[in-house]
Amino acid sequence: MSGTPVVLVAEQPHYLPWLDFYEQVARSGVLLILDNVQWLRRGWQRRTRVALAHHMPTPPPSEPGYQWLSIPLEGAHRDSLISELAVDASQPWARKHLQTLTTLYGGRPYFKSQVLPRVEPFFARAAEARGPGSLLTTLLESMAVFYEPLGLSPRVELASKLERSHPDKTGRLASYCTQLGADTYYSGTGSLYIQPGIFRDVGVRLLWQRFRYPQYPQGREGRFVYGLSIVDVLSNVPLDEVRQWLQPSPWGPFAPPSG
Repeated sequence: MSGTPVVLVAEQPHYLPWLDFYEQVARSGVLLILDNVQWLRRGWQRRTRVALAHHMPTPPPSEPGYQWLSIPLEGAHRDSLISELAVDASQPWARKHLQTLTTLYGGRPYFKSQVLPRVEPFFARAAEARGPGSLLTTLLESMAVFYEPLGLSPRVELASKLERSHPDKTGRLASYCTQLGADTYYSGTGSLYIQPGIFRDVGVRLLWQRFRYPQYPQGREGRFVYGLSIVDVLSNVPLDEVRQWLQPSPWGPFAPPSG
């Protein structure tokens, strides 16, 4: 419809991401994947956080309440771009990750109905991934595993396909918005480097994520652990409830039109 804002979200590819990411996707018309940036060895790109094993007590708040699942890489260098990286197909990582998730979440109320039927085929495909670019393909597929059940259908674009001449990060993001016809940029809370004036200069509205992360039963005593994979959420919470969490608030810039 004429006059409807086109919202762009730009994110590096992630492995089985967390709930905040899906809230961004729910607000976006365009999901731009920043595949043309360097990978971070200790970053989130090829890793995700999942629950601790059942036999481990919940640690105090000063210690992590999660463990990492990491996709192994082949021949990765510090200056490699995400789009160039290859999954290490010599390791049975996909089978091990599926086994770990089943062990951790098999007893949770919604794992077998909401999660397992979707992650099994994903891991079967991921086990065959190999060669340059295979990590990006695997990450994009992991992000998309739960789009449909969450009611999401983003238009996905790759930054590597766009012009990238602007010298700084904010300028590139603003340029991506204009190249893709977006008039609004919805930024995650961690993008502290952003300079709002650059967006104003090109006529793009800048909005910041203000998502209130709901607490839900995680199956262990003690503190609630934020930022776990969407697998943790959908193993513990019915889909209809999670879809409601992702609905826009009745006030603010994404509020549905009244009347």
